[in-house]
Amino acid sequence: MLDTLFFSINAIFPILLLVVLGYVMKTLKMGDSEFYTKLNSICFTIFLPISLFNNIYSIEDLGDVNWNVAVYCVFGIFVCFFIGYIAAKIFVKERTQKGVIIQSAFRSNYSIIGLTLAEALGGHSAVAFATIISAVSIPLYNILAVVSLELYSGNEDEKTSVHKILIKTIQNPLIIGIMLGILCLIVRMLLPLNDSGQPLFMIKNNIPFLYSALQNVGKIASPLMLVVLGAQFDFGAAAQLLKQIILGTSLRLVVSPLLGIGIAVLLKDFLNLTTLEMPALIAMFSTPVAVSSVVMTEQSGGDGQLAAQLVVWTSILSIFTMLVITFTLKTFCLV
Repeated sequence: MLDTLFFSINAIFPILLLVVLGYVMKTLKMGDSEFYTKLNSICFTIFLPISLFNNIYSIEDLGDVNWNVAVYCVFGIFVCFFIGYIAAKIFVKERTQKGVIIQSAFRSNYSIIGLTLAEALGGHSAVAFATIISAVSIPLYNILAVVSLELYSGNEDEKTSVHKILIKTIQNPLIIGIMLGILCLIVRMLLPLNDSGQPLFMIKNNIPFLYSALQNVGKIASPLMLVVLGAQFDFGAAAQLLKQIILGTSLRLVVSPLLGIGIAVLLKDFLNLTTLEMPALIAMFSTPVAVSSVVMTEQSGGDGQLAAQLVVWTSILSIFTMLVITFTLKTFCLV
C-alpha cells in the first residue's frame, strides 16, 4: 500500500512543485503579469510544438500502436463534449459562459501536464503512445473548442463558419508541430534502409547538431509552462462565479475521469488495454482545463474571466483527483 502511495506521489508532486514555484515567483514579484503572458506565448508557439515534434519523430514503429485505445480516446472526447453541451444548455444562463463550460468538459491540459504525467507514470514507452494520441486529440480539442465557442459568440442567429474553424485549427502552433512530426516520421519510414538496417536519412544521424538543438529546446517546454501556469494563478474572481466554477470543475475532474477511465477499465479486455496505454487515458481524462482555452475564449468574445478561473481551480484540485486516480489504478495493477 505504501509503495503504491509513494508511486502516486512521485508521479504527481513534481508537477505540483513546478506550479507552486511559479506562484511563489509571482508572489515575490519576479516578473509582472505581462512578462508571464509573453513567456506563455513563447512556450505555446515555439517550445511546446518542438517538444511534440520530437516525441512523434522518436516513434519507432506505428504498427505497434494499440489503435483500439486510440479510437476509444476519440470517442471519449466526443462523449465529454456532448455532456458539456447538455450541462451548459441546462445550467448556464449567460450566453458568453456556455462555450466555456463546454470546453471544461472535454478539453484537458494534455500537451503540458498530460504528457508530463504520462512519462512519470509509464516512462518513455508510455509517453510515446501518449504523443501518438496527441496527434489526434489536440487537433480534435481545438476543432471542438472553436465549435463550442463559436456556437455562443455574437448573435444567436449567426451560424458557425466551417471555414473559420478550419483556419483557426490549421494555424494552431501545436497542430503545426504535430503535423510536421507526422510528416517527417512518414518520410523516414518510407525511405529505403542502409547497410545498418536504418533509413537512409535520419535527423539524429545525418544532422546531429540540429537534432541536439531540437531535443534541448523541447525539454524546456513542459517544466517552463508549468512554472508559468503557477505564475498566472489569480484567485480574485472566484466568489462571483462560484456556481459556474463548481459546474466546470465537476465536469472536468469528476465526470470526465469516471466516464473516460471507468468505461475503459470495464472494456479492458476488448480494448487490449495495458499499463502502456493507461497513462495516456489518465492524461486525457483527468488533467485540468487547457491553459490555451483562456486565450481562445477571449478571442471569441466569451467569458475570459470564467475560463481563467476554471484553469486555476481545475489545476489546483486536479492534484488531489489525479493522486486518487493514480493510487486506485496502481492498487489494481492497471498502471
